This record gives sequence, structure tokens and C-alpha cells, in this order.
Amino acid sequence: MLRVTIDTKEFDKVLDDLEKKVDKFSKSALQEMGDELLRLSAFEVPHDIGVLQSTGVSKAQGEDWIVAYNTPYAARLHEHPEYRFQKGRKGKYLEDPLKHNLSKWLRLYNEELGRMFR
Repeated sequence: MLRVTIDTKEFDKVLDDLEKKVDKFSKSALQEMGDELLRLSAFEVPHDIGVLQSTGVSKAQGEDWIVAYNTPYAARLHEHPEYRFQKGRKGKYLEDPLKHNLSKWLRLYNEELGRMFR
């Protein structure tokens, strides 16, 4: 019977290092994408005196990245695009910039991925 022993310590170290890089990359990419979504949504969020717009946040929450507006009425205004807002503002102020900028999200993600391997 032939026995072969393989020392995987170096391989395991490389995998651990790669996992750390991917985690760092993912957080960085999510932050950049979240900040850009918040910036784009600021042009569409309903605006009367600016309370809703001033509550916009882009932040980490556990493993996720949250982009939100924090008022009791934020979700209601978002989910009712039939409402008529002043100054060209509208409902779906987070959803639409997200959907309409898919190529931008892919570009930002790829740029961050490229930084990971430099």
C-alpha cells in the first residue's frame, strides 16, 4: 500500500489570504455602490422642505449594505409613484436609479475587483 501525505499549510494560507482580500473588496465595492445610489436617488427623492432627503444613509449593516431614507413616510412615498410631487421628484426614488444604472454598478464592481488583484 502506498501512502502519500500532502502538506497543505501553504495552500491553506493562500486561500485564507484570498478570502480576506475578497471580503475587503466586497465591502469596498458595496460601499462605493451604495454611496453612488444614495447620490443618484437624491435627485429623485420627494422634496418639500428637505426632511426626507436629509435622512438618506448608505451604511454597512452586518454583511449587507443599506441605502435608505429614514422617515415614517419614506416607504409610502417610495411605493406610490402615482403621487404627484413638486420639482420633478417622484416615487421609486431608490428603485429606479438602481435599475437604470446596472451598467454603472457592474463597472464599479469590476473596478474594485481590479484593485483587488493589483
